[in-house]
Amino acid sequence: MSEPAVTTEDADQKVNILIVDDRPDKLMAHEVLLEELNQNIVKATSGKEALRCLLKEDFAVILLDVNMPGMDGFETASMIRQRPRSETTPIIFISAVNDTENHVSRGYSLGAVDYILTPVVPEILRAKIMVFADLFKKTEQIKRQGEERAKFIRAQAARKEAEARQERLAFLADASNVLARSLEFHDTFQNLAHLVVPRLADFCIIDIADDFGMLQQVAVAHRDPEQAAMLENLREHYPSSLASRHGGTRVFQTGKSEMCCDMTEEVLHDLFDREEDRQLIRALNAKSYTAVPLRARDRVLGAITMVNTTAHRQCGPNELSLAEELAQRAALALDNAGLYKAAQKAREEAERANLAKDRFLAMLSHELRTPLTPVLTSLLSFDSEEDVPDKIRPTLQMIRRNVELEARLIDDLLDLTRISKGKVQLSLEIVDAHGLLRNALEICQADIDQKQLVLELDLSASHVRLEADPARVQQIFWNLIKNAVKFTAQGGQLRIRTGNDELASELRVEVSDSGVGIDAESLPKIFKAFEQGERARMGGLGLGLAISKSLVEAHHGHITAESAGRDQGATFTAVFPLTDVAAQEESNGSGAAPADRKTMRILLVEDHEDTNRSLTQLLRRRGYHVQPAHNVRNALDLAATEEFDIVVSDIGLPDGTGVDLMQRLNATRPIAGIALTGFGMEEDIQKSHDGGFYHHLVKPVDLNKLDSIIQKVPLVERS
Repeated sequence: MSEPAVTTEDADQKVNILIVDDRPDKLMAHEVLLEELNQNIVKATSGKEALRCLLKEDFAVILLDVNMPGMDGFETASMIRQRPRSETTPIIFISAVNDTENHVSRGYSLGAVDYILTPVVPEILRAKIMVFADLFKKTEQIKRQGEERAKFIRAQAARKEAEARQERLAFLADASNVLARSLEFHDTFQNLAHLVVPRLADFCIIDIADDFGMLQQVAVAHRDPEQAAMLENLREHYPSSLASRHGGTRVFQTGKSEMCCDMTEEVLHDLFDREEDRQLIRALNAKSYTAVPLRARDRVLGAITMVNTTAHRQCGPNELSLAEELAQRAALALDNAGLYKAAQKAREEAERANLAKDRFLAMLSHELRTPLTPVLTSLLSFDSEEDVPDKIRPTLQMIRRNVELEARLIDDLLDLTRISKGKVQLSLEIVDAHGLLRNALEICQADIDQKQLVLELDLSASHVRLEADPARVQQIFWNLIKNAVKFTAQGGQLRIRTGNDELASELRVEVSDSGVGIDAESLPKIFKAFEQGERARMGGLGLGLAISKSLVEAHHGHITAESAGRDQGATFTAVFPLTDVAAQEESNGSGAAPADRKTMRILLVEDHEDTNRSLTQLLRRRGYHVQPAHNVRNALDLAATEEFDIVVSDIGLPDGTGVDLMQRLNATRPIAGIALTGFGMEEDIQKSHDGGFYHHLVKPVDLNKLDSIIQKVPLVERS
């Protein structure tokens, strides 16, 4: 091996030379002698001082006097050799003692490189010193080169490790993207297998357990297309039951990873019992394999098997760790897909059940409402007759109230469904809250009189005009008053008050009673549907307050309940915002006088005979020309022979639907329409509007409301 070349930088570098002698004159003489070498001369006057110098610096050579007081040169050399840092530093003894043989032997025994007697020949000493100086420089250069080489190797190793780590993170990121792309795990795992090949393995098999504990091959990939077909049929060549010993199945059974870096014949015999199975693996040229379990929530869901057909791939703890990290992410994705499918199935079942419930409620509403319409219209007809005996009128009014109550209960069920879906729709207009409150009170007046309740009515609010849905606001007031009457004993007190805040920005309506009260435990739940607490013994569905709360909030207001406890009565307060529009309307008065009534030709289509007959009579009494029809065919025949201004039609007809009828009528001659039906769900209303109806009324119909809508319908001009 050639010596390392000394560079110019190394040649110019000064080395340290240590001279140890107890006599200052000799120290000076040696320093002068070596001065022309242009090196760093360090002097010490004793062995102890020399040792202190060696603690601070490294020296190329040490000139050590033998005869020194205290610690002589031999003792000093022995101490120098005991320190690892200076155990190889060259020592040249210098002595004037002529006992040459004994001193030289002892000096060499202590590791000295030379023993020189004084007087010293300058040239010889300088030459020897330079030899050791050059040797020191070369040794230091070799050390530096070794350190630089080691540093370079460490840097390379660190760079390779960083690159491997970056590749690992990039691969896992790509795997996460694949796994997050879809919840259809068959496609996802097939894409994952193609990601594994060729980045981690030469071929890959992914097995997932079915509901019966059998492994099913869901994905396979091979870098060699010619081998892919053989791999696709791999499951046909060896069993996938839990009794099999091959890697994927064993890993699934034990839940522990396996790595085999050398697929020897012994390994093949351990994995496969049949020779044809071993032949297949040999044909695939498998050299090593890694199998890792798909584990999530303490369950093993399947396994990923990665096989290499070449020997150049790494096979060790790092590769196993990466495979396990991949399997962990894949298992999480598989588990999430399962949870999503379960949740989706549950949601679909809930939606089907909810849809079935809505259909049932819609049909129930229709079937219950339809018989009420002729009853209510007949009552209205009797009530308008002057020759009805006075003693019968209270009975007629009682029947009417109960019919309206029955309709209200039906509406409550449908309102609850609308509220749960967030589909409450408001028909906003400027309304007089006091007028609506009096209407609601009038409906409940008979019950108040029957219980002989003491009513205190204090309508002190000066600003009462709201931008609101009048039917809904009256419904709120009716619910609150009805609730107070219901839970107040015979002879109790009922107080209704209104007021405004200081800024006149809100209307406050209070309904108080002296009834059964609300205990502290039930008070927070009083506005929840079907929650009545101890009040359940009074009957009812427990829907009125829940619906009222939702309707108040739909008007951007709020409602509260207060009670001192059981038998202490209760106070319900509904607060509505007063809008600028309402305030302007209020300042301008109640508006223009109503326009003159329009006499119109009405085509009434209703298959329920009693409803058809009663509505026909009542509408004719109000001055309308009415032609009744009982089905689509009958209505079309009438429309073909006579012109009508408006059609009032049921939706469900024996030979079609009201929507069909409207579309066929409008196809030949446009006409305005009002739907009159027992179906009152949001989708029913939407279908009516989509079918061309101007308005959708739900049975039992309020004749006054029907009359008002007929008067408001914009008529279609005839050409």
